[in-house]
Amino acid sequence: MVTLQDLKWIVKQPGKVDKAPTARYLLEHGKRVVSMENGRDVQLLVFAEGWALYRVGKYTTVFPVHSCGGYCYESHGQQIFVDAAFFEKQKWYVRLMLEGEDRLAKNRESSRNGKVVSYHAVSEEWFFLASPVLPPLEQLIEKEQILELMGLLTERQREIVILHFYYGETQWEIAKFLGVSQPVVSQTLMAALRRMREGQREILSRKRAGSGRCAV
Repeated sequence: MVTLQDLKWIVKQPGKVDKAPTARYLLEHGKRVVSMENGRDVQLLVFAEGWALYRVGKYTTVFPVHSCGGYCYESHGQQIFVDAAFFEKQKWYVRLMLEGEDRLAKNRESSRNGKVVSYHAVSEEWFFLASPVLPPLEQLIEKEQILELMGLLTERQREIVILHFYYGETQWEIAKFLGVSQPVVSQTLMAALRRMREGQREILSRKRAGSGRCAV
């Protein structure tokens, strides 16, 4: 049995100032050490670089393995603390799954707390989803175009587009969250997509005009 203590001996400990890599980067470049799946939609991966990737359905979080020590939770109105030494002797995934669940819950709550979601704060992974096979330079250009197109939308349109396409919320879920009807969400979403398509045509038109001048 591989314990959490064993795992911490195996993987690297990232520096305190090291920025957490994206899930995409880890999956493509990380060296996988151990992994487990709990059903079809739950996955926990640990990489030699010292990072753990936890995924539940469409939600993913990345965190350092060595940061998982003691654990505090509330039971019947009381705060219960479990010492790190307990988890060190348990199977490697026990404490990591607790950490992953807590982080996903906090991320989900944060995304719902604010009435406005900033599209500048959206993870770069969302932009890569558009065309993951493009070369790096073209990916960068595409990300810039997406930000430009999002800038054409109203604040409410941006919010609904992000909640629907990035967070994967249904129109009914968005309606409940924003306190509006589902038809309002649908109409706003359609108007936003129509405006983005128009913006895309404008961008393509500028490109053609620019390439024509270069040819001359």
